[in-house]
Amino acid sequence: MTRILKGLMPLTGALLLIVSTAQAQDAVAGKKAFGACMSCHSVKPGATGIGPSLAGIVGKKAGTNDPKFSYSAAMKKGPVWSEAQLDRFLADPGGTLPGNTMAMAPTKDAKKRADIIAYLKAN
Repeated sequence: MTRILKGLMPLTGALLLIVSTAQAQDAVAGKKAFGACMSCHSVKPGATGIGPSLAGIVGKKAGTNDPKFSYSAAMKKGPVWSEAQLDRFLADPGGTLPGNTMAMAPTKDAKKRADIIAYLKAN
């Protein structure tokens, strides 16, 4: 059993390298896709603009990430931003959080949404 486990160690390391490389590629593509969001949002902590900073947004409750920003009531009642929740929101902002005041066209391309989420996770 020990020999089998020792034999699997290099394979496990190789798989981790492949996974982390794929995530890095998504984050790089996500930075480019996030360009459309940059007119209102930043990923720098505390860099509030027209919209709130999105630094560290993944895993946080909607409407709480940027203390300097005045969130809409709808956003304050929103979910914790999981990857799945962000994907739904990017695909249909008005349908996911009716009454939110963010003017944003839906991101229909699933790959682009995944890339943006990877970028947000990295920042």
